[in-house]
Amino acid sequence: MAQPSSERRLYLMIGALIALSAVFGMFVMPRLSPAGGRLLNKPAPDFTLPVVVGGEPGARQRLSDLQGKVVVLDFWATWCPPCEIQAPILDRIARNHPEDVVVLGINVGEPPEVVKRHVLQKGLSYPMLADLEGDVQGLYRAGTLPTLVVIDREGKVVHYVQSVVREETLERAIRDSS
Repeated sequence: MAQPSSERRLYLMIGALIALSAVFGMFVMPRLSPAGGRLLNKPAPDFTLPVVVGGEPGARQRLSDLQGKVVVLDFWATWCPPCEIQAPILDRIARNHPEDVVVLGINVGEPPEVVKRHVLQKGLSYPMLADLEGDVQGLYRAGTLPTLVVIDREGKVVHYVQSVVREETLERAIRDSS
Protein backbone atom coordinates (compact mmCIF):
# COMPACT_ATOMS: atom_id res chain seq x y z
CA MET A 1 0.00 0.00 0.00
CA ALA A 2 2.90 2.41 0.54
CA GLN A 3 3.79 2.21 -3.13
CA PRO A 4 0.55 3.71 -4.58
CA SER A 5 0.60 6.53 -2.03
CA SER A 6 4.16 7.58 -2.86
CA GLU A 7 3.48 7.23 -6.58
CA ARG A 8 0.37 9.39 -6.22
CA ARG A 9 2.37 11.99 -4.31
CA LEU A 10 4.94 12.07 -7.14
CA TYR A 11 2.21 12.65 -9.73
CA LEU A 12 0.71 15.44 -7.61
CA MET A 13 4.11 17.11 -7.30
CA ILE A 14 4.68 16.87 -11.06
CA GLY A 15 1.21 18.29 -11.71
CA ALA A 16 1.82 21.16 -9.27
CA LEU A 17 5.17 21.89 -10.94
CA ILE A 18 3.55 21.96 -14.38
CA ALA A 19 0.77 24.27 -13.13
CA LEU A 20 3.30 26.58 -11.45
CA SER A 21 5.37 26.68 -14.64
CA ALA A 22 2.29 27.61 -16.68
CA VAL A 23 1.38 30.42 -14.27
CA PHE A 24 4.96 31.68 -14.35
CA GLY A 25 5.04 31.58 -18.16
CA MET A 26 1.70 33.35 -18.60
CA PHE A 27 1.82 35.98 -15.89
CA VAL A 28 5.37 36.52 -14.63
CA MET A 29 7.50 36.20 -17.78
CA PRO A 30 5.68 38.91 -19.74
CA ARG A 31 6.37 41.36 -16.89
CA LEU A 32 10.07 40.44 -17.01
CA SER A 33 10.21 41.04 -20.76
CA PRO A 34 13.01 43.52 -21.46
CA ALA A 35 10.90 45.92 -23.45
CA GLY A 36 7.80 44.28 -24.86
CA GLY A 37 5.20 45.89 -22.65
CA ARG A 38 7.30 48.87 -21.59
CA LEU A 39 8.38 50.38 -24.90
CA LEU A 40 5.96 49.17 -27.56
CA ASN A 41 3.40 51.77 -28.63
CA LYS A 42 5.02 54.37 -26.38
CA PRO A 43 7.17 57.39 -27.29
CA ALA A 44 10.74 56.36 -28.03
CA PRO A 45 13.18 57.60 -25.37
CA ASP A 46 15.16 60.50 -26.80
CA PHE A 47 18.95 60.45 -26.86
CA THR A 48 21.94 62.18 -28.40
CA LEU A 49 25.00 60.15 -29.39
CA PRO A 50 28.23 60.89 -31.26
CA VAL A 51 28.39 59.81 -34.89
CA VAL A 52 31.35 57.48 -35.53
CA VAL A 53 30.76 56.79 -39.25
CA GLY A 54 28.34 58.36 -41.72
CA GLY A 55 28.41 61.98 -40.64
CA GLU A 56 30.53 65.06 -40.14
CA PRO A 57 33.53 64.70 -37.80
CA GLY A 58 32.40 65.58 -34.28
CA ALA A 59 28.70 65.38 -35.23
CA ARG A 60 26.09 64.18 -32.76
CA GLN A 61 22.76 62.60 -33.67
CA ARG A 62 19.65 63.41 -31.65
CA LEU A 63 16.77 60.98 -32.13
CA SER A 64 14.04 63.63 -31.82
CA ASP A 65 15.56 65.51 -34.79
CA LEU A 66 14.42 62.60 -36.98
CA GLN A 67 10.71 62.85 -36.16
CA GLY A 68 8.67 62.63 -39.36
CA LYS A 69 10.75 59.70 -40.64
CA VAL A 70 10.68 56.02 -39.78
CA VAL A 71 13.79 55.26 -37.71
CA VAL A 72 15.39 51.84 -37.32
CA LEU A 73 17.77 51.49 -34.37
CA ASP A 74 20.16 48.54 -34.40
CA PHE A 75 22.05 47.86 -31.16
CA TRP A 76 25.14 45.86 -32.09
CA ALA A 77 28.83 45.06 -31.45
CA THR A 78 31.71 43.92 -33.65
CA TRP A 79 32.14 40.70 -31.63
CA CYS A 80 28.49 39.65 -32.13
CA PRO A 81 28.03 36.98 -34.88
CA PRO A 82 24.24 37.53 -35.21
CA CYS A 83 24.96 41.26 -35.64
CA GLU A 84 27.15 40.33 -38.63
CA ILE A 85 24.18 38.54 -40.19
CA GLN A 86 21.83 41.48 -39.61
CA ALA A 87 24.15 44.27 -40.85
CA PRO A 88 23.76 43.54 -44.61
CA ILE A 89 19.97 43.39 -44.18
CA LEU A 90 19.98 46.83 -42.57
CA ASP A 91 22.32 48.14 -45.25
CA ARG A 92 19.88 47.06 -47.96
CA ILE A 93 16.99 48.67 -46.06
CA ALA A 94 18.94 51.94 -45.77
CA ARG A 95 19.83 51.91 -49.47
CA ASN A 96 16.26 51.01 -50.53
CA HIS A 97 14.61 53.75 -48.44
CA PRO A 98 16.97 56.76 -48.56
CA GLU A 99 14.23 59.39 -48.33
CA ASP A 100 11.81 58.05 -45.74
CA VAL A 101 13.72 55.68 -43.42
CA VAL A 102 16.77 56.37 -41.26
CA VAL A 103 18.77 53.36 -40.13
CA LEU A 104 21.10 54.03 -37.21
CA GLY A 105 23.58 51.48 -35.95
CA ILE A 106 24.23 51.96 -32.25
CA ASN A 107 27.46 50.29 -31.26
CA VAL A 108 27.54 49.36 -27.62
CA GLY A 109 30.69 49.89 -25.60
CA GLU A 110 33.45 49.65 -28.20
CA PRO A 111 36.08 52.29 -29.04
CA PRO A 112 35.14 54.45 -32.06
CA GLU A 113 38.33 53.39 -33.92
CA VAL A 114 37.29 49.72 -33.71
CA VAL A 115 33.77 50.55 -34.91
CA LYS A 116 35.01 52.72 -37.77
CA ARG A 117 37.49 50.09 -38.99
CA HIS A 118 34.83 47.36 -38.83
CA VAL A 119 32.17 49.40 -40.66
CA LEU A 120 34.56 50.45 -43.43
CA GLN A 121 35.79 46.87 -43.83
CA LYS A 122 32.20 45.62 -44.18
CA GLY A 123 31.19 48.46 -46.53
CA LEU A 124 28.12 49.48 -44.52
CA SER A 125 26.44 52.69 -45.66
CA TYR A 126 24.22 53.69 -42.75
CA PRO A 127 25.38 55.96 -39.89
CA MET A 128 26.95 54.40 -36.81
CA LEU A 129 26.67 55.97 -33.38
CA ALA A 130 28.73 55.23 -30.27
CA ASP A 131 27.04 54.30 -27.01
CA LEU A 132 30.27 53.93 -25.05
CA GLU A 133 28.69 53.82 -21.60
CA GLY A 134 25.62 51.79 -22.62
CA ASP A 135 23.19 54.49 -21.47
CA VAL A 136 21.01 54.32 -24.59
CA GLN A 137 21.25 50.54 -24.55
CA GLY A 138 19.77 50.71 -21.05
CA LEU A 139 17.00 53.12 -22.10
CA TYR A 140 15.93 50.64 -24.77
CA ARG A 141 16.50 47.54 -22.62
CA ALA A 142 18.73 46.15 -25.35
CA GLY A 143 20.54 43.58 -23.22
CA THR A 144 20.65 41.08 -26.06
CA LEU A 145 22.52 41.88 -29.27
CA PRO A 146 21.37 42.50 -31.83
CA THR A 147 18.30 44.40 -30.69
CA LEU A 148 16.29 46.13 -33.38
CA VAL A 149 13.78 48.92 -32.69
CA VAL A 150 11.49 50.51 -35.29
CA ILE A 151 10.13 53.96 -34.47
CA ASP A 152 7.24 55.40 -36.50
CA ARG A 153 6.99 58.93 -37.95
CA GLU A 154 5.37 60.23 -34.76
CA GLY A 155 8.24 58.95 -32.61
CA LYS A 156 6.51 55.88 -31.17
CA VAL A 157 8.15 52.44 -30.82
CA VAL A 158 6.19 50.09 -33.08
CA HIS A 159 8.49 47.09 -33.49
CA TYR A 160 11.04 45.53 -31.12
CA VAL A 161 13.10 42.40 -31.77
CA GLN A 162 15.97 40.94 -29.77
CA SER A 163 17.46 38.71 -32.46
CA VAL A 164 18.24 38.77 -36.15
CA VAL A 165 15.23 40.06 -38.05
CA ARG A 166 14.21 38.77 -41.46
CA GLU A 167 14.31 41.38 -44.20
CA GLU A 168 10.65 40.78 -45.11
CA THR A 169 9.62 41.29 -41.48
CA LEU A 170 11.53 44.55 -41.28
CA GLU A 171 10.10 45.77 -44.60
CA ARG A 172 6.59 45.04 -43.31
CA ALA A 173 7.29 46.88 -40.02
CA ILE A 174 8.54 49.89 -41.99
CA ARG A 175 5.56 49.81 -44.32
CA ASP A 176 3.17 49.62 -41.35
CA SER A 177 4.97 52.58 -39.72
CA SER A 178 4.69 54.90 -42.71
